[in-house]
Amino acid sequence: MPAPDSQDFVPRKSALGARLIAAHDSSLPSGLRRLLLLADGQRTLFTLSQMMPDRDVGADLRELMLRGLLEDGSQRLPVPAADRQDAEVDLPDGWESASDFMVARARESLGVMAIDVIDALEQANDPEAARVAMSQWYRALRSSREGREQADTARIKAAAILRGQTRT
Repeated sequence: MPAPDSQDFVPRKSALGARLIAAHDSSLPSGLRRLLLLADGQRTLFTLSQMMPDRDVGADLRELMLRGLLEDGSQRLPVPAADRQDAEVDLPDGWESASDFMVARARESLGVMAIDVIDALEQANDPEAARVAMSQWYRALRSSREGREQADTARIKAAAILRGQTRT
């Protein structure tokens, strides 16, 4: 595991960081907020530094970690469906397939906005959270230039997947 100061370190938003972004909290200075948005668990410190040459990304990263908004992305591996906790059993039938479909559409159409939408879809663990995540996905798709034209069709397809009427 790379150290937080290593160029190979991969930061990811913590649950608190994801909630702060989802709530459009403006309490963070713009540079820290931008880094928090870009920290997706895939970009290394080196890549983030290249994306933000005007910032001391290492210092900003340490600040966000001290605030509990970022964590080591290599520490949080996806949990296989067979190993998920009982709390997720209550998700609607077809949620996993519908969520996979929505994540794919978000990646295709939303750019940086996809980060928060994908986090919401992946963290949904009950029917209400699933409904909210799907709504957030649809609103983001409707507001994006690339996704606007396909948003209604994509929502209908995701709903059909949930009902088991189609496959991804």
